[in-house]
Amino acid sequence: MIKNEKQYIVTKKKLSGIYEGIDRIEALKKPISATKKLILVSLKVMKEQMENEIHAFDLLKTSDSPLLNERSIDNLPELLIEFKIHSGMTQKEFSQKVGMKEQQIQRYEAENFNSISFKNLLKILHAIGLDIKVRGYVSEKSGGGQVIAS
Repeated sequence: MIKNEKQYIVTKKKLSGIYEGIDRIEALKKPISATKKLILVSLKVMKEQMENEIHAFDLLKTSDSPLLNERSIDNLPELLIEFKIHSGMTQKEFSQKVGMKEQQIQRYEAENFNSISFKNLLKILHAIGLDIKVRGYVSEKSGGGQVIAS
């Protein structure tokens, strides 16, 4: 996932290099070696992944509709990053809005918010006005399956 404008620019530059690599291999005389075929397939897979990430970032930045759909709590880090991108905020603006240092936000994003305290998570959610709804389910493994909290 592209998390900020800098990563977006770097990804686009790398994608340009991948296009060139694909063109070079496809321009070789046929038949190409198994190694070159493997490299070509790898480059095409990387190309598709990068194009998808660039498209997703562009969509978040340009869409008028809220793209912040319901998802698992495991995806909360992506939701925070998507909210920042969709809002058009830089890391600096986001950090100012939530009252934290920009470097701290950069660290949180780099590690997908794995080390954030619950207190700081709530601080961010309240500051940006992102309303999170949590529903609890007991898994079938636990002997249940009914909603226990809403």
